[in-house]
Amino acid sequence: MNFRIFPTSGSFHRGMALPLTLLAGLSLTSGCHQTLSDNVVAKVGTREITKESLQSAIKDMNLPSSAPASVPSDVLNRLIDNTLITEEAEQEGLPNRPDIRKKLEDARNRILRQALIKTQVDDKVKVTDADVQGYFDKHRQEIKQPGYVEVRQLIIPDQKTADRIVSSLRKKKGFSRAIEKFKGGPVGKIFEGTVPPQFAKFFFGVPAGSVTGPIALKDGIHYFKIDKQVPGKLLSFDQAKAGITQFLTSRMKQDLYQKYLNSLRAKTKIEINQKSLGELMGAASSVKK
Repeated sequence: MNFRIFPTSGSFHRGMALPLTLLAGLSLTSGCHQTLSDNVVAKVGTREITKESLQSAIKDMNLPSSAPASVPSDVLNRLIDNTLITEEAEQEGLPNRPDIRKKLEDARNRILRQALIKTQVDDKVKVTDADVQGYFDKHRQEIKQPGYVEVRQLIIPDQKTADRIVSSLRKKKGFSRAIEKFKGGPVGKIFEGTVPPQFAKFFFGVPAGSVTGPIALKDGIHYFKIDKQVPGKLLSFDQAKAGITQFLTSRMKQDLYQKYLNSLRAKTKIEINQKSLGELMGAASSVKK
């Protein structure tokens, strides 16, 4: 089986792609010093690559169990290359560029936000079996696999033509012939709850074989043929448990997040320059016009 760690194209400049075995030999033999601690697998300039970071990089790749034994060496070489480029960027003074500084600050803030939300919100939310059972008991009649219809649509160019042929659409093969003459075809499955209420009446609550419409849209007058109708069915507790758990977890996290955010706002002085904000809002409005 052919196995590649590195991309075969697009990620390397021409002339830079050395055989993997040669890369491994160059990088690893140049860094084999007994001065490195047991937890360090390589040192690139002043930067150390630890066993933990190498193991993490390998884990992130989600490799199959059949991956070759050379994977750690191959991944280490990738980390060495990345470290070399990072070191060179530091030497070039790129972190001092205003645009780079801004991106680094944005990344730092994003990581801090994610870490805080995890500790103050995500880690505190625990949905119990009792929570799930209680929700199921309360909403038993609402927890179901949605029904669906299989539909074909017909698009007629104008109302005058639609008025002329509408009676033929309900005759045997009339809808199919109209699709051949005008425009349309299978829409596929339409599930309950996925279309706006004003359109749902054209698809649900009508028997299979019905022709519904019209709906006037920009591209013409639409009619629909309900080819198949599959009713929804109630789910058992075991069938619904995973979905309810996910829903309750998401809802509880959102509630706790909002409470936590409100507490931060309550204890922090926030000032807004209404004049500057108004100028920006005015500029945005003029652009839309």
